[in-house]
Amino acid sequence: MSAAQLSLFQRKTSISRRQLTFLTGITVACLFTVVSLLQQKRNDLPEPYRSGFADDHQPTVSLTDSVRILCWVMTSPANHDTRAIHVKQTWGSRCNKLLIMSSAEDEKLGTVVLKVTEGRRSLWNKTRESFRYVYENHLNEYDWFLKADDDTYVIVENLRYFLYSYSSEYPIYFGSKFRFPQYVSQGYFSGGAGYVLSREALKRFIEQALDKAENCSVVLETEDLEMGKCMESINVTAGDSRDHLGRKRFLPLEPKFHLTSNPVDDPDFWYNYYSFYEPFYGLKCCSDLAISFHYVQGPQMHVMDFLIYGLHPYGLVYKNPPLPPKKSWDEAKAVAGPYPARSTTVRTTSSSESSTAVDVTEKNENGVSENASEALNFSESATEAEFVSKSSSFADTDGMNLDDFANRIVNDKILMQKIMEKLQSQQNAA
Repeated sequence: MSAAQLSLFQRKTSISRRQLTFLTGITVACLFTVVSLLQQKRNDLPEPYRSGFADDHQPTVSLTDSVRILCWVMTSPANHDTRAIHVKQTWGSRCNKLLIMSSAEDEKLGTVVLKVTEGRRSLWNKTRESFRYVYENHLNEYDWFLKADDDTYVIVENLRYFLYSYSSEYPIYFGSKFRFPQYVSQGYFSGGAGYVLSREALKRFIEQALDKAENCSVVLETEDLEMGKCMESINVTAGDSRDHLGRKRFLPLEPKFHLTSNPVDDPDFWYNYYSFYEPFYGLKCCSDLAISFHYVQGPQMHVMDFLIYGLHPYGLVYKNPPLPPKKSWDEAKAVAGPYPARSTTVRTTSSSESSTAVDVTEKNENGVSENASEALNFSESATEAEFVSKSSSFADTDGMNLDDFANRIVNDKILMQKIMEKLQSQQNAA
């Protein structure tokens, strides 16, 4: 090869290398752009405790910012280390604001100290004072205000998704609806499953009901029932939170009960007719966008957290539904009535040796027995009937022995009055 040919070949080779470098740069830039776009898609739901949604048809919406939820949890000093701390470490951290309401200071929990006494008879007063504190300190900072117990487990992302349709300026609240038409015609919400108030509902509760005896009793003790009565008296709607298949989002008992119980095994179980809407059991018990469960003990909350947020079945991808459309006030307050409950017999205990039966035969216009509703209306933070029926015997109820449980019944004046009336009725019949 001549010197001229060699020089030409070298020049051609040099040009080819420049072209190759240019093409390589273009390729890397394109790959970087693609990776960045894919990463951006994933980062629509980036942080573990921020929720949002994006698809091809609508812009990204940060539900964490557009549906601001203050959660307050009712606890007591005895439950700080066994229950409340687990709420703070799990689902409570996903609320926009978490308040732990107690009667004692706890720096680790950051409790809000209320000037209230502890005990079952103080639950209603504690609820009132908690909402008063929230109103006075946080009303305009958040849109919705969730009350929960220290054994309630909440999927906060699903709560935000559900509430997205509703304006916080609507006088409405949501939860797991029970019926007691003699006292609250629109139903009331189980305290144990948690219930959530709009900003307007909280304003009305404090400004129109809290310190007005004609609208809101300060004497009676059943927290959830009294809350329902107060809200009805000031025209706050008890909304319908079920999904499009009629499945509940707020569940008043533990997941195991809802998923594994068979109503055929116990057709007289109180939940079958205390529930405002027809309860479902088994795998169809609950909405796949369920919001809350009750009776989830402290360590179990971490199990729930892992199963919901940590465990991913390989090869399966969950596709989020689109955000629901906004509801008008007329749509929001259009609430379905109760399902017809049949006549049955209610067993007030599950002990075969000491079971007391209340015969349910007379039904009111809403399909609920007058006797059954009155005889079983006593509550912890949901209903006392939940507390009794969830155990296989008295002695198995959270370590409570028969004497303790008997003392609790004797100290409940309303319940004792009903028991005495029933005994007197039986004696007269004999």
